[in-house]
Amino acid sequence: MAEQAILGDAALIRAKASEGVAPGDQVGALATQHMHMVFRICWSILRNHHDAEDAVQECFLRVLKFQRRLHQVRNPKTWLARIAWTTALDKRSCRLAGSSSAAEELPEDNCVELLPDPSLPLEQVVAGREMQGILERLITALPDELREPLELSTIQELNSTEIAEIMNIPAESVRTRLFRARQLLKQKLAVLLEVQNHG
Repeated sequence: MAEQAILGDAALIRAKASEGVAPGDQVGALATQHMHMVFRICWSILRNHHDAEDAVQECFLRVLKFQRRLHQVRNPKTWLARIAWTTALDKRSCRLAGSSSAAEELPEDNCVELLPDPSLPLEQVVAGREMQGILERLITALPDELREPLELSTIQELNSTEIAEIMNIPAESVRTRLFRARQLLKQKLAVLLEVQNHG
């Protein structure tokens, strides 16, 4: 880990490639390090746990095909995110064409996160869950062109340059879409809160 902090991902891959580390080991290291990010990107597009898992596997199969040239990759995290993005989009278009099930599921490994903090008052827990549910519905209702960069920014904590590279659009377009998504969410949330307060 200390090597990675000093060298960064790309330099570490190049250094290990020159040391004779097998490309399969490099893919394994990438998978270990970025598996959660890849899953979250796939899930944010597909909204189905099983489809996202399938997309993650397909993503790493695509990476395996490229393993001999890993040393040429400038930014492995962004490169991997781009592959995850395109894999999930491909899977979504196939799913829409084949109209397979689109039932949403919660990942089993996040069940503990769903438990409330016992130190919080019950009213605060309920209000927090209601607000989270409202925000999730509002974000899901956003057009894809606004929702996808917002999720990459907030969930994956990617900057606008990385998102631009993943989505293959200019960075300024990413910033504009993020601004529009946040403004739209703010407006819709204000309307909902106004209705709740007066209704």
